[in-house]
Amino acid sequence: MENKLTKKRFIQTSAIQQINEATIVLRHFIELSAKLLPFFNELSKKNTLLPQEQSDRNKIIEVYKSYSFDTSTSEILMESDILEIIQQTFRAIEKRSPGKESDSDKLMAIFQNKHHQLVLNWKQTDIN
Repeated sequence: MENKLTKKRFIQTSAIQQINEATIVLRHFIELSAKLLPFFNELSKKNTLLPQEQSDRNKIIEVYKSYSFDTSTSEILMESDILEIIQQTFRAIEKRSPGKESDSDKLMAIFQNKHHQLVLNWKQTDIN
């Protein structure tokens, strides 16, 4: 009987550990996006990119293309649609033609507001 209880606790502890690890990875990706997306957005506005800027642009695209995630993950783990917003923002910036109107600026503002709110939530959680 006692062995069953110990096993059950171990499974629950393991599940909690996996959720915590997934949350840490998600937070890292969100923080990375908070740095990369604004830079990527500014690059997308330029008519001509210097070789280093073009290299930076290509690396950013590679980062986002290499990440495969289900956008509902942030809804489940953080009660936020932040991954959907990151994905939409990235796509809008990637498609943007220099000098033309784009939804990317509007999406950037939405992303930055969501990010700010999440950071406040994380700080509150860390305090507790």
